[in-house]
Amino acid sequence: MKCRFSLRTVFSFSEPVSGHVFRLRPLPADIPGQRVLESGVSTNSPQALALSRDPVTGCLACTGRFDAPHETLEVHSKGLVETSPAAAGDMPPAPYHLLPTPLTAAGAGLRALFESLRSRLGADEAANAAALMHAVHGSLVYRPGATSTRTSAEEALAAGCGVCQDYAHILIALLRMAGIPALYAAGLMQGTGVTHAWVQAWAGGRWLGLDPTHDVPAEGAYIVLARGCDFADAALERGVFLGQARQTIQTTAVVEALAS
Repeated sequence: MKCRFSLRTVFSFSEPVSGHVFRLRPLPADIPGQRVLESGVSTNSPQALALSRDPVTGCLACTGRFDAPHETLEVHSKGLVETSPAAAGDMPPAPYHLLPTPLTAAGAGLRALFESLRSRLGADEAANAAALMHAVHGSLVYRPGATSTRTSAEEALAAGCGVCQDYAHILIALLRMAGIPALYAAGLMQGTGVTHAWVQAWAGGRWLGLDPTHDVPAEGAYIVLARGCDFADAALERGVFLGQARQTIQTTAVVEALAS
């Protein structure tokens, strides 16, 4: 499937800041299941962005700086990507893809949920991953603003609500408890809105995309921008600046699936 995408992110500050150093992940990379046909990124920073590729995940990062006093940083990326079903030949899982992180560590609630699901799991890891995805989807109510980027899987499960990153963290925790390596995927999906998060589970020698927020396979118009062990590891924006300003971030993402 060919998908045209546009991602616009505006960082606004309550007063001018300077010495702003940032790392962003606004561009997709060529990885198994995803081929970039066109891509580009622009910013209002006077310095050029430096592009680098993560040697493990294959994803791209743009590093830049904006030394002059400024109240906004605007970043706009766009391009054309061709996606395909989960492919062999991707990076194999590492041992740490089975380990808990501060955002995915299991407490009493997650352990109890996993024990309630254990009888549904068999020898087929892909089927197990799908069963766990269905369970996570049914365990939360989608409620923007109910959680933050610091909310852990255990906290979101206890609250019974959250957003895509919370669904992803809970599924990652359950997959790892089941012995299935799991990744947090951040990127874009079909439609107009904001960025999205889903999960990749290692089954049958490949990373299978799972979207527990929508309870569907993450296939077709899903564009990966970053992958990691959790939200913090796959964050799309990171930065530091000089000043006491309050920062707000506004993101607009558009993905259009094109007729083949």
